[in-house]
Amino acid sequence: MQIWKTENPKDDKIIAYFNQTIYKGNPKPGEVDQDILTLKTSNIPQGNYFGIPLRYISTINLQDGKDYIEVLFRGDSEHLKISDLQKREEIFEYFKQIIPGNVFFINEYSKLKAGKKPLIALGVLIPVFLWALYIAIEKEQGVDYDVTGQNYNSLAGIILVLASLGVKNLVLLFGALFSIAIFSFIRKTKKPPVIKQLIIKH
Repeated sequence: MQIWKTENPKDDKIIAYFNQTIYKGNPKPGEVDQDILTLKTSNIPQGNYFGIPLRYISTINLQDGKDYIEVLFRGDSEHLKISDLQKREEIFEYFKQIIPGNVFFINEYSKLKAGKKPLIALGVLIPVFLWALYIAIEKEQGVDYDVTGQNYNSLAGIILVLASLGVKNLVLLFGALFSIAIFSFIRKTKKPPVIKQLIIKH
C-alpha cells in the first residue's frame, strides 16, 4: 500500500494504491487525515473516491508540463491531479516499480506530430474561408445566392451565412481564427511534448 497526500486546493487530496487498484479522493479539508487512517486499514472511506482496478488499466502517462498523471482504461481516462512535479515523478516511479507486467518507454513527439491539430484546423479553415470570400465578393457585386431547399444546416448553407457577413467582417473573423491556429502551431512545435508511458500488459 502507498498513500500520497496533497495540499494544493487544485489537486486531488489523496491518491492511493492498494489491492491492485489506484484510488483518488477529495474529502473535505478536515477529513483528510481521518480518511488516510481509514485507507491504512485497507478500507475505502465514504465520500468522493474513485478507484481504477489494475486489470482495467492499459496505459499510464506522465507528460512534461502537465499537472496530472493520466490513467487510460477501457476506452476512457482519468487524471490524477498533482501540481508538484517532484510528487508526480514519485508517484509515476512507484507505479513503474510496483505494477507487474508494465513496459516503460519515453514518447518524444516530432514537431510535425506536435503541431498536427493546428495544421488540420488550418487545412479546414482555408478552403472554407476562400469559398465564403468568393461568395461574399460576388454578393457585394450584386449576385444573388440562395440554398436549395433553404437547408442552412448544410455546408453550403453555412458558407452562405458566413458570406453574408460581408468581405470586411469575413476577413476579420477568419484573420482571428488563422492567428489562433498559427499561434497554437508555433507554441506546440516550439517545445514538442515528451511523455513517459507505462503500457500495462495483461
